[in-house]
This record gives sequence, structure tokens and C-alpha cells, in this order.
Amino acid sequence: MFILANLVYAIAVVLKIIISFEIFCIVVSAILSWFPFYNKFAFFCHQMADLMNRPIRRILPPLGPIDISPMVSILILIFLDAFLVRTLFDLAEVLK
Repeated sequence: MFILANLVYAIAVVLKIIISFEIFCIVVSAILSWFPFYNKFAFFCHQMADLMNRPIRRILPPLGPIDISPMVSILILIFLDAFLVRTLFDLAEVLK
């Protein structure tokens, strides 16, 4: 069973890293959207952030000039981190 426990633990670690990276990209993209310059790093961050923001923008109506999709995306990712990743870590502990 320890092999399955290690697999679940590894999946949890990878998910945690991916969620943290996505949150970082969303925050950087939101900050860089205030400035007029554009480079490869900004393009990459915008593309990564749009993975979460684009579907949320389709669901939420716009609130004038304010885009709340980054905030909603971050809240969803925090929920996934606190619930899904923590559950996988706990499951890995139980399987050992």
C-alpha cells in the first residue's frame, strides 16, 4: 500500500505546485495589466492566467471597468488547494 500512498502524495505535491504557479500568474497578470508595456513574460503570464479567467468571464457579468475574474479565480484555486490537495495529503497518510 505504500506505493499507492507515495503516488497519491506525489500527485498532491504536483497539484499544489501547479495551483501555486497559477495563482502567481494570475496576480502578475493582473498587476502587469495596469502598465502599457508588453513583453514575452507578460504575454506568458496573461496566457496562463486566461486558463482560469476566460471561463469565469463568460459566467460573471462585467462590473463596469472592474474585472473581478482574477479574484474569483484565485478564490477557486485556494479552495482547491485547501480541499482537494489537503484531502490527497490526508489520504496518502491513511494509506501508509
